[in-house]
Amino acid sequence: MAKQEKTEKATPKKREDARKKDGMVAKSQDLTTGVIFTFGFLVLRIWGPDVFKRCALLLTGTINIAGHADGSAAAVAAVNSAIVSIMSLMAPFVLALGAIGFLVNALQVKLKFTPASLKFKGDRINVGKGLKRMLGPKTLVELAKNVMKFLVVASVAFFAIRQGYVELHTMGGAGAAQLFVMYMQLVFGMALKVGVALMFIGALDYGYQRWEFEKSIRMTKQEVKEEFKQTEGDPNLRAAIKSRMRQLSRQRMLSDVEKATFVVANPTHLAIALEYSRGMRAPKVLAKGMNFVAERIKEEAEKHNIPIVEDKPLAQTMYKMVEVGQEIPPDLYKAVAEVLAYVMSMDRSVASKVA
Repeated sequence: MAKQEKTEKATPKKREDARKKDGMVAKSQDLTTGVIFTFGFLVLRIWGPDVFKRCALLLTGTINIAGHADGSAAAVAAVNSAIVSIMSLMAPFVLALGAIGFLVNALQVKLKFTPASLKFKGDRINVGKGLKRMLGPKTLVELAKNVMKFLVVASVAFFAIRQGYVELHTMGGAGAAQLFVMYMQLVFGMALKVGVALMFIGALDYGYQRWEFEKSIRMTKQEVKEEFKQTEGDPNLRAAIKSRMRQLSRQRMLSDVEKATFVVANPTHLAIALEYSRGMRAPKVLAKGMNFVAERIKEEAEKHNIPIVEDKPLAQTMYKMVEVGQEIPPDLYKAVAEVLAYVMSMDRSVASKVA
């Protein structure tokens, strides 16, 4: 038997199984790295000078306190206090980077914990399979991606530095403080450009990862059919169940015919059994059917001596408008009342039941 090609898109169940069993998702680490890198330098560019100034003041104060402290214990306490203060200053920055990294990953893969992906797998330390992975086409693709990434980032950094370097040389007579500011501006400008380049690379990589993921979880037509059978059941079995349910429903309906007051029939095709007695708001349809079922309704009516009235227009209208168990609509009151009056004139038992 020829091997079928995987040409069908993965079903939702296939995607869920791939995620649960192997932790397979479309994800780009390059995109996460690019966003964190860019966001980090933006935060440093905006709030960095103030944070660095406060850190410098803390260190200066700590050195002064330690220098005038009596004993090593006081000096150590001053240093520890400075470390805690610096960590407090840096904590929002670190937490913000962690939060943005978590958000980028969550947007890519959606939040769902899959313990199966953390389980130990022996084939990961299999030398033969390891060499096969190392020499496989996927490894070559990753190598090509890393080379391209390096070339793009290096090119962006080179042109950014070259432009800033020329500007620094034009300020040969500037003071040390001004040169330092220019130097930091050059570093931050280069970092932001590199960050944007990394995000662009990451976006392309994410698109590739999604394409690769979709390709890896494709299914054959037979796999789709088998999954459908597992989730929805065998079509033949479902058809048999529906057929049996219709049969049981028909039997219950036919058993209700004996409670009918009269039956309205189209001579050969339709039959509707109606019930009406004192206290009822309107006649109710107990059973209806066409062809074979109509014949069965009429047979049951004859068996229980229930009057059958042939009225083709009324039978057709009721068959279309009223379902089993429903009362007839007001539009049919007059027509049904005429039939009921006729039945009462022909059958005293009906008259005594209705009047």
